[in-house]
Amino acid sequence: MENWYHGSPADITNLRTGSTITKHHYLACMFSHKPPIVSINDDGIIKHNGRENGLLYIVDEPIDINKDIEPHPRSTMGEGMEWITKRTLKLKLIEKIGHPKIEDILTEEEINELMKCRN
Repeated sequence: MENWYHGSPADITNLRTGSTITKHHYLACMFSHKPPIVSINDDGIIKHNGRENGLLYIVDEPIDINKDIEPHPRSTMGEGMEWITKRTLKLKLIEKIGHPKIEDILTEEEINELMKCRN
């Protein structure tokens, strides 16, 4: 079974319907910091502006890709990177990530550049 991950600053055991999961471990780690902005550059380097202490979970039950999840309809990331849950899923805590690493944090200049590209 391949792992599905969810990152959150919250201590939870179940993931609500409509939540986001991913097969990408590092992306879930970034999401655990609750960032309003996530950027993946052409080299695959992920940076964000989240500040929360993070927790990393795996989905602790089988997922039927045809029934339990769907691609995130508003994702700005590559195809298949973000999925939305269609039912409540059990989670298992696998790592306390803590504060985000400074090298993973977007600078104000990088954020301004990203915002220019959105407009």
